[in-house]
This record gives sequence, C-alpha cells and structure tokens, in this order.
Amino acid sequence: MKLNMSSKWFALALVATSMSIASCSKSDPNPVDPNPNPGNGDVEVIEGKITSNKVLSASKTYLLKGYVQVMDGATLEIPAGTIIKGEKATKAALIVEKGGKLKANGTADKPIVFTSDQTAGNRNIGDWSGIIICGKSTVNSADGTSQYESGVLGANVATYGGGTNPVLNDNSGELTYARIEFAGNAIQTDKEINGLTLCAVGSETKIHHIQVSYGGDDAFEFFGGTVNATHLIAYRSTDDDFDFDQGYSGKIQYGISIKDPIISDGAGTSRGIELENKAAVANSLYSKPVLSNFTFIGPGTEGNDKHGASVHFGLNSRMVLANSIIVGAKTNAIEFNSDFPAAELKAGRSILSNNMVFGTAANYSLKDVTSFGSVADLTGYLNGFGDFTVANVAAAGLTSTSISAPNLLLKSDSPALGKAKYEGDLASFTKETFIGAMGTTDWTKGWASWDPKNNKY
Repeated sequence: MKLNMSSKWFALALVATSMSIASCSKSDPNPVDPNPNPGNGDVEVIEGKITSNKVLSASKTYLLKGYVQVMDGATLEIPAGTIIKGEKATKAALIVEKGGKLKANGTADKPIVFTSDQTAGNRNIGDWSGIIICGKSTVNSADGTSQYESGVLGANVATYGGGTNPVLNDNSGELTYARIEFAGNAIQTDKEINGLTLCAVGSETKIHHIQVSYGGDDAFEFFGGTVNATHLIAYRSTDDDFDFDQGYSGKIQYGISIKDPIISDGAGTSRGIELENKAAVANSLYSKPVLSNFTFIGPGTEGNDKHGASVHFGLNSRMVLANSIIVGAKTNAIEFNSDFPAAELKAGRSILSNNMVFGTAANYSLKDVTSFGSVADLTGYLNGFGDFTVANVAAAGLTSTSISAPNLLLKSDSPALGKAKYEGDLASFTKETFIGAMGTTDWTKGWASWDPKNNKY
C-alpha cells in the first residue's frame, strides 16, 4: 500500500483547523455523534473495587482512576451512549475479575466509548491502560490457571482459568458496540496491558462490534479461553492487532486490521496476527483460533522497520484462517518461524484456505522449516486450498485503503467476490459469498470512528 504520509498528515492538520473554526467534524466518513448522550455533563469518579452490582447512567461521564476491579459476584452495567474516560495520571484500567461481569451494550447509533481523559487534539497512545476481562475457561498451563503477566498488576489481581475443571461456557457478560481508544501501555518491560484483553473467557460471553484505536500495545489479545467474537476493528495500534496465546480456541468472524506506517512497537515487531505460545503447552491444549472474513491492510513500503508480517505463525500453535484478504504487509504477508506450525498445516490441523495474499517483501516465507522444502512448495500447497496472490494492494478491489478514511467495501470487479467457502471448522459461520471483512454492506457505519483524536467528548 503506497501512502504519501507527509501530504496525508498535512491534510489532516487542515481538517483539524477547519473543525476548530466550524466546531463541526467532517473528517469521519462514517459520521457518529462522539458523545451520543451528553446529558448534563456530570463527571463521576470510579476507583477501587466494585463488590456489588453497579449501574451507570448515560447522562454522566465517568472517570476511571487506577485499577478498577469488578469483583466476583458483582456486575458493572453500562448503558448505550455512555462515555468512560481512563485517567492518564494513574494509567487507569478496568479489570473484570473471574466471577465478575461487565454488561456493556451499546448500539450502532449510541456506542459506548472508553477513551482518554485528555482533551480533543491532545489524546495520545497509551494514555490509559485498557480493559481486561478474566474468566473460568481453559488455559494451557500445568494447573489450568494463570495470573495476568505473572502478577505484575498486584497480588490476586487478574487471575484467570478454571483449573482442572474449566467452564468452557463461562459467562463474563457482554461487550458490544463499543470503542476503546488510546489504551494500552507497558507496566514493566515485556509486560503490557492491551486495548482489550480476554483471559480464559468462556463461550457464553458476548463480544461483538468492538473498535480498538491507537492502542499502546496489542489491540486484542486472547490468553486461553473459548470466547467467540464478531466484527472487531484494530485501528492504528502499536503492536499486534490480534494476539493469541495460552490455548485460545474460539471462533471470530469479520475482523479489520489497519496499520499506520509510522506507529509500531519499538521493542518488538508489529503484526496483524501474532500466533505464538512460547511457554510449555500442558495437556496438548494448543492455541487454535478459527478466523474467517478478515481484512488486513498493512503499512506498505512506507512502514518503519519495526513493522513485520501481516500473519505470523509462531511456536506451538495452530490456526484456521480462511476467506480473508491479507495485503500490504511491510515484509511478508504470511510467515512461519519454526517447523511446528508448518507441520500442523501440512497435517491438516491448521488450515489456510480461500485467502487473497500480497506482501511487499514476499507473499509467504519460511524460517527453520523442514515440512515444506521451499516457499514454492508451500505456495503450491496453499493454492490447492483456494489461496491466491495479487500483484499489489490496489488489485484487491477495495473501495479505499486511505488510512484516515478507509472504505473496505468491495468494488464490483474485486477478485474477492465469489471466493468464500465454509467447511469443517468453518461450517458454523455465517455463509458469505465474498472473502474479506465486508462485501457491499459497511458494518462500521454509525458506531466506529476514524478520527478519535479530535472527537469532542
């Protein structure tokens, strides 16, 4: 993807200036009311532990201070249109502990917004810490439990997993039609909080229509669990957009990953998907996300040298990735970094099928792999499963890959039309005819925002 960044940022600056003069934002192609129910402007501080049911009101704005925990047996209910801000000074986080519940249901015209407490134009990556939800489902540790980043958040904070009797259908509540903006930061070196982290969350939990923007680490990370999700957007995040670890085995349909060429992780490699299980895998519980209808728009040649592959098949992991568009990676569209994930692909325990692929450096790459003799062998194998390559991002037939005004609807001549198939692990998904996140219906309209820095909350 070729982006003229200097001209684009200059154009954005002109837009921001015109907004301040006219007091009306017109930069968002899907205009939303960023504060859909401003009410009387009251601000209520929330801090510490929530030990009994608490219901918020859309007529107020809320400020999270420090680590706010929803404890076992308690439910935090957030109505549509509510604005919740994370305090920058205390690196606030919302943590739903195992046995607690979050009931936060926005709507397409009244999304729930979790954002920075900084003013319009001054919000930045990592202003606050993000949302962590913990459940009682599966974790591939020796005892079936774990604690977030080895307890870096404090004693007994963010423990998860059901032990030797995991509750696969555990219910941690609902999070729908919500935006999470400027969240995610490093607590210690290599120990971070992400935009939305789901830890051993069970399948009865509802997660759909979530946008994570300008995240300070990963947009979405799944540590174990069996939760399913739909309609997820990762927009201009620093590190990985979708990260799967500790035996995650849920299903996700409709996802968007959009990388910013100049935003990346200075300590690592920024990717669309990181599939990696560096720790020991207990009880043969390998991560195996089942994904369909994703669109990955990489940073292209303009991406800095910390951008990596769009899809990284890493250690001790399996994956089903189908019916998706993977274009514009800085390096490789899809890469394998060891023989295990490549061998699992060849054995049929991982699947890559009916995907459109283009990587700036290479479409596919192999490192320390013996299961395939060469990239040509891998390419031929994947062609047999309906995967195909295109010459560049434009050839994907997307309406617009402009980073400030993306429109991922398919043009009438897009090669993504008519290519989707749903078999095996994919049989339970909604049957579409197109590959990629959307065909002719834009499901981001009304609730997503492409200019959260300048929204007035």
